[in-house]
Amino acid sequence: MKAALLYAPGDLRIEEVPRPEPGPGDVLVQIEVALTDGTDLKTFRRGHPVLARESPAPFGHEFCGILDGRRVVAANSAPCGACDGCARGEQCRDLSFLAGAYADWIVVPERIAAVNVHDVPPGVEPEVAAMVEPLACCLRGIERAGIHAGDTVAILGAGPIGLMLAACVADAGGWPVVVGGRPERQELVELFGAESGAGTGADVVIEAVGSEAAWTNAVELVRPGGTVVMFGGLPRDARPPVDAYRLHYEELTVRGSFHHTPATLRAALGFLASGAYPWGRLVTHRVLLDELPALFADPPRDLLKAAVVP
Repeated sequence: MKAALLYAPGDLRIEEVPRPEPGPGDVLVQIEVALTDGTDLKTFRRGHPVLARESPAPFGHEFCGILDGRRVVAANSAPCGACDGCARGEQCRDLSFLAGAYADWIVVPERIAAVNVHDVPPGVEPEVAAMVEPLACCLRGIERAGIHAGDTVAILGAGPIGLMLAACVADAGGWPVVVGGRPERQELVELFGAESGAGTGADVVIEAVGSEAAWTNAVELVRPGGTVVMFGGLPRDARPPVDAYRLHYEELTVRGSFHHTPATLRAALGFLASGAYPWGRLVTHRVLLDELPALFADPPRDLLKAAVVP
């Protein structure tokens, strides 16, 4: 079978490899479509301490496929159920991540197969179903934000994650305002329940860019007493400047939000199936697996997500 393997930053190759064999409790899924995302693009450009620990590393984690004649989706991790985080109802401290969706087949390990493999509801297109993992992360972010009905929520970033977050905020009763973004992306903002604006004085600010400047801007935008959620990850050695005066004297709440949970994954699948928002508009390109390295090397300006088919 064919698979995408990342040898080093910028060095992505499509190679013939043996079809993986599932072990006890694992499931073998035939990939129907995989989706590109911002994390994969960052990993291609600069590597990743978790998703690309080895070389060559399997690549890709958002997918929809076929299992025993059924269309399914799977998350790229599952909680262990035994660590301190799981015991406290927090994020699992012992997550192990699944990668390798840019391929013909993928083995989903037993731990994930037991709780985070789900049948796709009838009528949901595979490209839409494959968005379940990032949308589940967004729903987790909304939980962390503690949004109340009527809250103004500024979202920094107008990419697929920013637009998904906007839909989640609107569904939670908040008033999402998307800050920044290219004109072609701003055109989609209203379709996902939001408006474009400056975001100044928002009750909640969600950073969804993943840059040091955006982390700083998020703290600058929120109202006194408000909440900031750092959704976009930074490299381990990043040290963004923080306005200590605002944090202390204006009693800001700053929270991180990372990844998803089995509960938000199930909720995300239902949200996609509801058709409440035009999820399919987030897929702007369609490429063959052989064309993936060229897409990552020179992504089109209007790229949101690409559907990659074997």
